[in-house]
Amino acid sequence: MSEERHIPGPPSELADTLNHWRELFQHEHAHDFKALKVLTSLEQAIFSFYVDYADIDKDDLLSLRFNEYPEETVERANEVLRSMSSEYTDVRCVLRPLNFPDEKIKKISDLRMRNRGELVSLIVRIHEVGPRVGYLRKALYTCIACGHREEVSQRVARERKRPRGPCTICLEDAERALGEQVSYSLYKRLESLMQLTAEGSFYQDIQYLNVHDVESKDGQPIQVLVDDEYVDGYKTGEVVRVNGVVYIDPIPDRNFVKDTRRILQVRALSIEQVS
Repeated sequence: MSEERHIPGPPSELADTLNHWRELFQHEHAHDFKALKVLTSLEQAIFSFYVDYADIDKDDLLSLRFNEYPEETVERANEVLRSMSSEYTDVRCVLRPLNFPDEKIKKISDLRMRNRGELVSLIVRIHEVGPRVGYLRKALYTCIACGHREEVSQRVARERKRPRGPCTICLEDAERALGEQVSYSLYKRLESLMQLTAEGSFYQDIQYLNVHDVESKDGQPIQVLVDDEYVDGYKTGEVVRVNGVVYIDPIPDRNFVKDTRRILQVRALSIEQVS
């Protein structure tokens, strides 16, 4: 029996998602790519791709993935945008989905822990604007022995993740030289060779907005996490519509490993002005 043929590339489900995003951008946003041709990162660091929710919803695969796994699906869209825009400009492009349907509109007072991971649209008044900070979005680890590199995605307000295991190249070399699996102690030594590299890691600007329902100033507020071009873009008292994903976050100033209590947040995917 012949061995199963291995076809290099991403898994089929991931590849399908990437291809569907590419088709959407090609058909609906050719004008945006044309605008990118005259931009450089010195003039504009970030270019927002405003995509109508209805255009996403027309594609069965994207609609399913976007509603079930919004953050992961948006990240796939941004991967496609980076790839497609690289031939025109060095400006970083980000997806900003707009015009969520009314069924997504929620009140802050209605949100519960069971809404974690859901897409929501909140019409809110900004009560307080926090300081701008940065966080390590993607950590680049480099093997100090052979130079092999590996990127590890990170999350806000979480312990920094390391690569899962040692440098694969050094591990394979060690097992080849020994003719057997390495010992636990050697495995841990090889694991320690992977060191964080500041140059090449990606830090993202973020900011917290404390907001409350526009119709209720006395209700419990919620934090909205904004990033990139939205940082320092809003003032206290403004009324905005936040389209985003419900998050669960540790209580501020507590050790999230030992303290099991959590609070709700919303990570903004897009923000629209309310007239």
